[in-house]
Amino acid sequence: MKIGFSFLSLKTYSVRRAIDITQNLGGNTLELFGDLVLFFNGRLLEKPERIREYAENKNFFLTMHLPYIDINLGSFNNLIWKSSVDGVLKALDYAYKIGVERAVLHPGRVPLRIFLLKYLAKKRLKKSLEIIMDKADKYGIEITLENTYLGDNDLFENVEEFKKFIDTFRGRLKVCFDFGHANISPQGLYKSFEVLRPLINHIHIHNNNGTKDEHLSLVKGKIQFEEYLGFIRNFKGSIILEINSLNEKREDLKRSIRYLKGER
Repeated sequence: MKIGFSFLSLKTYSVRRAIDITQNLGGNTLELFGDLVLFFNGRLLEKPERIREYAENKNFFLTMHLPYIDINLGSFNNLIWKSSVDGVLKALDYAYKIGVERAVLHPGRVPLRIFLLKYLAKKRLKKSLEIIMDKADKYGIEITLENTYLGDNDLFENVEEFKKFIDTFRGRLKVCFDFGHANISPQGLYKSFEVLRPLINHIHIHNNNGTKDEHLSLVKGKIQFEEYLGFIRNFKGSIILEINSLNEKREDLKRSIRYLKGER
């Protein structure tokens, strides 16, 4: 079972320390925060070669959440679009040096949900993904697209539309299923899961109270995970507990991972 935490869950700037914390909590997988590569140009991170060696010695599976802050892969503005793609490619270069095997992307956004703007944004997003996946293929990194909560500025209005877009890649693109996002989407968690289930190869899991994206531990919030535990415990992909609330304690993280693994 490939299971672990988001780098942001662990409140440290050291990747090697994050690996140690994850291991102590019972995990074997770590998802890195790709925006740090852009924010600090790698200066506050350990050398990627040392991270790669450390992860391999610990037999850790590494994933990366590619940049999403101020990034829009569906932008109509050529400067923003090019900067967004370039930023993701830069993080992908760093991910390869570290030894990342799977990377997550957010889809783009639109200022207004009208047919023409959505059509143009989807074309931009598709072009972005083709460029990114071409490089990822050379690096042996699998790209997976995350479901958003389908807010007013999200490119996709419903989960069927999101799936239809992914299907245009004919199996080349998979889904990172985010339980928290699905729970606050208009169609809800159950519907989103049933539609996207065949395409899921990566999971983000956290809890909320049904109104906003809170990234709570699994033992808090209103999502009842029991009906999904069979799928999760037999899942062959990777699972990241994205528990990023500053109020969560280390014990909450430990209880959450033990719950998913079926441990007391």
